[in-house]
Amino acid sequence: MQNKLTRRKFVQLTALAGAASTLPLSGCKKEVKVQPGDTDKEAIVIGSGFGGSVAALRLGQAGIKTTLLEMGKEYTVSPSNNVFCSTLQPDGRSTWLKQKTIAPVVNIQFDIPKYVGVLDRVDFPTSYMKIYRGTCLGGGSVVYGAMLPYAQPSMWNEYFPYVSYSDMETKWYPKVKELLHFSQIPESLLNSYVFQFARVGLKQCSKAGMEKVMLNAGVDFDIIQGEVDGTHKKSSIASELLYGANNGYKNSLDRNYIPAARATGNVKIETLHKVDYIEQLENGKYVVHVEKINEQGNTEYRKTYTCTHVFINAGVVGSMQILLKSKHMGGLSKLNDEVGKHWGNNGNIMAMRTLLNEDTGATQCIVPVTAYGDLNNPVAPLLAEQAPFPIGLELRQLLTLAITKNPERGYFTYNPSTEKAELHFDSAQMEISRRAMESFVDRLNATNGGVLDRTFYFGGHGFGDDFTYHPLGGAVLGLASDYYGRLKGHSNLYCMDGSMIPGFSCCANPALTIAALAERNMETVLKEDF
Repeated sequence: MQNKLTRRKFVQLTALAGAASTLPLSGCKKEVKVQPGDTDKEAIVIGSGFGGSVAALRLGQAGIKTTLLEMGKEYTVSPSNNVFCSTLQPDGRSTWLKQKTIAPVVNIQFDIPKYVGVLDRVDFPTSYMKIYRGTCLGGGSVVYGAMLPYAQPSMWNEYFPYVSYSDMETKWYPKVKELLHFSQIPESLLNSYVFQFARVGLKQCSKAGMEKVMLNAGVDFDIIQGEVDGTHKKSSIASELLYGANNGYKNSLDRNYIPAARATGNVKIETLHKVDYIEQLENGKYVVHVEKINEQGNTEYRKTYTCTHVFINAGVVGSMQILLKSKHMGGLSKLNDEVGKHWGNNGNIMAMRTLLNEDTGATQCIVPVTAYGDLNNPVAPLLAEQAPFPIGLELRQLLTLAITKNPERGYFTYNPSTEKAELHFDSAQMEISRRAMESFVDRLNATNGGVLDRTFYFGGHGFGDDFTYHPLGGAVLGLASDYYGRLKGHSNLYCMDGSMIPGFSCCANPALTIAALAERNMETVLKEDF
């Protein structure tokens, strides 16, 4: 008999799942002291996401003594232990220094102890938009959906006229693939019961006249097949993705680029090291001011590092905070006025189709592997990825995350009274994305049945358009920097994370393009600057 789920029952079940376990929290508040950090390092890399990990590895391989500073904690996957918490029973490991979880989609969150968890959501008093980011060693790769599509070639020259798409396709994307080992799902696994939602989505996509897309996924499909067969510990089919994956199915940066950087013997990694600001001295050297925090986020002591080259790859929120504060304080006073500008959310928007005419699967693998190509959408081109919604019950629903071509841009400013970088981006700037998504959903429903949910998910608004996992811009190539990430105004200062992309990554998730551009940039920087 089919399980039917009322809204009340869903709330009750989810609330029961929230009996979150607690972590033993170590450390106590200490008097803040100053301790010496490394002196006269050749290079410092700030952040360990897709830009920072690439930079650290290539610096290490070039024989350059490098320190990698990461604000978050290192979580090491172990075959015998669950280093990450589960999605439906989260604890402090889930969320960065908050006492409630901040998961998207539903308005049900869990009480948790304050801890340096893996996922953060940054809310701004000046913006409609909220930004999700990874906050641990490996950055966003630990908490992302592992979707690594290539940018759409038809849009590339409009946003990246200074980079050959042919070079991206034949050199830089494959260079990243050498370490990330992404691939498309094998047909045998796609036909298994845990991907019924993906097969239904592809069928409905085709019926509506849209292009069926198989996504590159940064996962080990052999491990996922083992989960299905019962030879591996369940992780992807036990809803483990948002807060990390315990059996190692996800090829996150802490499992490839970062250990490869360590193996060079030239890269020292310091976790729980939060960069405050940077100043350039008269002799051209840089002083990086750092707060060493404990597992409750309290500052234990302060440190300073001196170096010749600084790579600011702390993710858009982190990089804008460091750059704009440093400029305000006079440490990086020569940064140009393009820093903080041209921010976009990659046109991210989500929607839930419900009351479908066929089952979508009670047990779902949490890895998205398929998408709908709707580049001829009458409002704006979009790629809609078929997201799972795994809660163990048959819902007859399909959740989609779309990347829309939205020309609207926001900007960051620095507020001295709060000492925070603030984003300026309002609801009206998402209108084109809402209209494009509505057109997409209406055409799917017209040919396949179903309705757009406007009651329960996303606060009853119909669309999840006020948050993003894809923040882009703020230090755009060719504007705030040259075409290789060298920030204008200061020598030997670089930014190679999502900040370098002008708000949109051509109807694709940005992670692969960020890493590929960082690989391209590092090749030139190492040849010319060292």
